[in-house]
Amino acid sequence: MNEHENATQMRRLFEQAWTDNNLDVVDEIVDEEFVFTRGGGVQEGGSELYKDLIRHTREMFPDMEYSLDEVIVGDGGDAVTVRWTVTATHEGEYMGIEPTHQTIEMEGLELNRFEDGRLVEACTHPHWEGFLEDVGVLPLDD
Repeated sequence: MNEHENATQMRRLFEQAWTDNNLDVVDEIVDEEFVFTRGGGVQEGGSELYKDLIRHTREMFPDMEYSLDEVIVGDGGDAVTVRWTVTATHEGEYMGIEPTHQTIEMEGLELNRFEDGRLVEACTHPHWEGFLEDVGVLPLDD
């Protein structure tokens, strides 16, 4: 695949899988060797892991909608960096925080790697402070 095709695949994942909850698209794009990293923790599990990440997130934020603010392709098209914003209502426990029913907006940066047109690795860096401010946990010092 060329660099534009991998960027298109990332857009499909965010629009169709994350926002529209169409998990079938995950099997088309995510490799069985897929690895996910967030906050220093590494998880392996292929496309089923990717689907579980969506399901788990949707339990907490059932109406989540992602927008892709920037998509940058590098490394001959195999590396796709995405700057995203998610808007959602906090309806389930998240990071030990009971549902607040507040609308949140959280930004993040995700580094993705493709091999032979399949997503094999994602390393995401959400801006947790924005979420914590939206649900009233921050600022801790008033």
